[in-house]
Amino acid sequence: MTDRGVQAYPGSVIKLSCEACGWVAITSQPVNDVWREHEAGCPAVGGAVRHLPDLPPLRRRLPQVNLCRHRPVRRQIAVTPAGVKKYAVMCELCGRLVG
Repeated sequence: MTDRGVQAYPGSVIKLSCEACGWVAITSQPVNDVWREHEAGCPAVGGAVRHLPDLPPLRRRLPQVNLCRHRPVRRQIAVTPAGVKKYAVMCELCGRLVG
């Protein structure tokens, strides 16, 4: 039986880690204050090395849309059983339905 309202870490938390000694902190306190406290007492030989996670990839911009200067033409799209021809008005350049 699980309670969906209860979270392991309520609120917004941030994970910090030191690559030199393997220290990990999951905190809701200001990150720089927590890191400064660890940096002062890090047991690693070369001192604390803060692990920065990889950034997510940048969003790609969509390609520029070239607007079409529509050239409307009538295209026959169907013939009814009574023999009446049905037309659609389409752009000759891009093929979109215009009207």
